[in-house]
Amino acid sequence: MRRLLFGGATLAAALLLLAPLGAQGFVGGGVTLPSGDYNTYAKPGWMINAGITPWQSANDRAKLWAEGFFGSNSHDDVDGDKTTLYGGLGSLTYNLTEGGSAVPYLIGSVGYMVHKYSSDEFPDDEGSEGGLTFGGGAGLGLGKFYVEARYFTASIEDATTAFILVAAGITF
Repeated sequence: MRRLLFGGATLAAALLLLAPLGAQGFVGGGVTLPSGDYNTYAKPGWMINAGITPWQSANDRAKLWAEGFFGSNSHDDVDGDKTTLYGGLGSLTYNLTEGGSAVPYLIGSVGYMVHKYSSDEFPDDEGSEGGLTFGGGAGLGLGKFYVEARYFTASIEDATTAFILVAAGITF
């Protein structure tokens, strides 16, 4: 848990330092629910993400985001086996309504994901591969807070790493 909190705080601090003045940002986290090939061996896990928006439309309804993510899923078959997922995304959000206390939005993403396998019992099988990832979903902005569900998929070494991220966070 300390590693999760330290990693999230470090990622958030780095994004704040790199963000131009006036840029918006976010920090969040949630649960990953494996699907497809990934679901055959991975259990539900966790993920943190953070980002900044370098551009937004004149009416504030569309925003481009640069974001990073880091998470982990344990495996069903062998104790001590896990997959770590991390990478970067470019995402576009579009608010379906203007302003208000609850603003629904759509989100689409493209980026790069690394799938790193580690094992206590079979260390010779450890390794990591990466690939192009795509995602999409919907969320609800509640003032400075948000909740969202997103689906991500990547073809990595002739297999699919896909999951649903159900997350909440804060914007600043």
